[in-house]
Amino acid sequence: MLKNYLVVALRNLKRNRLHSSINIIGLAVGMTCCILITLFVQFELSYDRHNKNADRIYRLVVDLEANNWAISAFPLGQMLKDNFPEVEDFTRIKPMDPFLVNEATNTKLKQKVFFVDSTVFDVLDIKLLKGNSATVLSKKNSMLLTPERAEAFFGSEDPIGKTLIWANDNQPYVITGIFEPQPASSHVHMEVMVSSMDYPPMTPEYERRWSFLTSHYTYLVMNEPLDYNEFGERVSAYLDEYHEVAEDEPGNVIKLQPLTSIHLNSNRGLEIEANGNMKTIYIFSAIAFFILLIACINFMNLSTAQSLKRAKEVGIRKVAGCHKNQLIFQFLSESVVISLSALAIAILALIIAVPEFNDITGKRLELNPIENKEVILMFLGVTVFAGVVAGLYPAFFLSAFKPILIIKGTYGGKLGGQMLRKGLVVLQFAIAFMIIVGTYVVYSQLDYMLNKNMGFSREQTLVIAMPNDSIGHEVVKNELLSLSGVESGTFMLETPGNMVRTSSIWYEGSETDDGDNIYLFSGDPDLVETLGMTMLGGRYFDKSTENYYREFVINEKAVEYFGWEVDEAVGKLMQFGSRGEDPGKVVGVIKDFHFKHLNEEIDPLVMYLSDSYEGTHMALKLNSGDLSETVELINARWSELVPQHTFEYEFLDESFDALFDQEKRLGQIFGIFSILAVFISCLGLFGLTSFTVEQIKKAVAVRKVMGATVINIVALVSKDFLKLVLIGMLIAAPMAYYAMNTWLSGFAYNVGFQWIVFGYAATAGVLVAFLTISYHSLKAATTNPVRSLREQ
Repeated sequence: MLKNYLVVALRNLKRNRLHSSINIIGLAVGMTCCILITLFVQFELSYDRHNKNADRIYRLVVDLEANNWAISAFPLGQMLKDNFPEVEDFTRIKPMDPFLVNEATNTKLKQKVFFVDSTVFDVLDIKLLKGNSATVLSKKNSMLLTPERAEAFFGSEDPIGKTLIWANDNQPYVITGIFEPQPASSHVHMEVMVSSMDYPPMTPEYERRWSFLTSHYTYLVMNEPLDYNEFGERVSAYLDEYHEVAEDEPGNVIKLQPLTSIHLNSNRGLEIEANGNMKTIYIFSAIAFFILLIACINFMNLSTAQSLKRAKEVGIRKVAGCHKNQLIFQFLSESVVISLSALAIAILALIIAVPEFNDITGKRLELNPIENKEVILMFLGVTVFAGVVAGLYPAFFLSAFKPILIIKGTYGGKLGGQMLRKGLVVLQFAIAFMIIVGTYVVYSQLDYMLNKNMGFSREQTLVIAMPNDSIGHEVVKNELLSLSGVESGTFMLETPGNMVRTSSIWYEGSETDDGDNIYLFSGDPDLVETLGMTMLGGRYFDKSTENYYREFVINEKAVEYFGWEVDEAVGKLMQFGSRGEDPGKVVGVIKDFHFKHLNEEIDPLVMYLSDSYEGTHMALKLNSGDLSETVELINARWSELVPQHTFEYEFLDESFDALFDQEKRLGQIFGIFSILAVFISCLGLFGLTSFTVEQIKKAVAVRKVMGATVINIVALVSKDFLKLVLIGMLIAAPMAYYAMNTWLSGFAYNVGFQWIVFGYAATAGVLVAFLTISYHSLKAATTNPVRSLREQ
């Protein structure tokens, strides 16, 4: 019986090659997209779950008035372990970006290095390949490498016992162990680790250890999963008491983040690496489902459309004694055969697509069923879904034909299904329209962010990383300014787009003598000229006064926050920390500029003049000449002035654009799936048009004999389908507006929903649909009518 079903299924597929090919190709594309997105979603949801205690590990974070940070004070982990029985263990990590040197081979590489506590192996699942976890970090100047980093510095030699030099201070570090790199699905990736004893602020004797907030992260292992929100409140209250915070002062706000929620549900300042977004998961999951649904709709449409051709077959089978259940199984088996054929093509497509998708997304998706056993379940699930869902309605529809009507030849007007087919076409293009609109909005927002006026000039601005030691920074700056191609230069403690420092600032008019936590920025007197900023009142810092930490320039948001007016702000008193006997004063107001990601609003900002810019940044404004030649000149002069330090640089516009990498990747993916959704929809429309033209070819022939033109015939065939396309777009418009407006609301500054997008999307959709339909329309319109009328 099964063999008979299979033979009939294959015979029917061979008889209807065009429609079978459309079904198989459409399902294959839909399956490829669905499995690819499912792999992506699976990868995103798997972050940090490789840790055996993942459900008991939490990261400590802190909320301040200016921002919510992913960091916490250095001593907090030890304090909580000593005073809260729920805390089983803790570890801390602190990243830095020095140059490491192997003097034996003269290998010098810039490397992210993590200062870590020796308990890192007890909290996070990091496997040591060489060395003992109890001793590898027990001494100062101990360093651990991954095999890849070990090979980069030492080649095939055994690195254990060998030395690397920390270039900034020429401090030697001894390699004591080799560890396995963390999986791609980890929110942090460490390749080099050194003992926390080598970073003074992480040691118990460091005097400013409580106030030294930097990019440093603390992880707790709790005895058991707990109400982490309630625990955070208890910790905050404990710290208020410990630090003797007065009732009228802002208290501590310490929170705990579950380790497994960091990647998708954390958007704090100073994250270790760029995180994902749960909204992206929802969007991609919806796209995967809808693209597969479009492919299934194609199958249902074409199968029911061909019902007239299968009617006699069904009638004869029923007269011969075939039961309805057997007919349903027959048609479902045909559907499954098509689905399996599509799966075979989809697997081949995935082998090609997964590496390309990894390049676009920056992920490491695994198609290998040995490494990722869920892949097999994905294949089976998608195949069964496509085969059953796509074939279920046609199976019941075809098996319901009444043999008496078929034998009498009166079944044609009673088969129905036209309304369903039209409804499915409407649904297809509604989905495709929503994806097209989404693609346009994502790209519009990305273009807006990349070209928005940031309040400073970032074009042709070269930013050089300055060494930590005293090298005569002003001498270096003046020498570089003497080069042709360099217009101006400035020192600054941080670069716009990466500004995160805050401090307690008291200001005139404050209700208390205590300061508020405000963002800080320090640039030398040449900053405004070099970055093209605008002063609204007063002046910027003067080279002749060098009044360090005593004069302040504030932005418009700060003026508003302090309750002042721009024209009265100059001369107002201000001071770091609490109010003292001799406060400084505001000397100028600067126009607001974006110093963080556009996801966040511009915050109040206080600028001051520092007496040292060692280990910070120097920005050089270059002229519009040959930039590469100018950079080479700067590099050559740098090598003459400070040969002991590597020339590190980046262009400010490139580093700022890098903040939007996630949006760029999202836009690329949206664009790809938009094209595929339209392609699948058009495949179905192509097949359905083919069938429709076949059904009306005699009517077309009669019209041609009566004098109808080619344009008349094309309009006759096309208008009904184009109406369906337009109806689908009208239905989808409100949903597309709601979805994309919600997405845009996640940006503090967005392009806004532009209604013209509906016009662009509709024009593109109708044009593509018309071109799809026009092939069969023109073929029908140009066919010799005599041939059509002679056919029985």
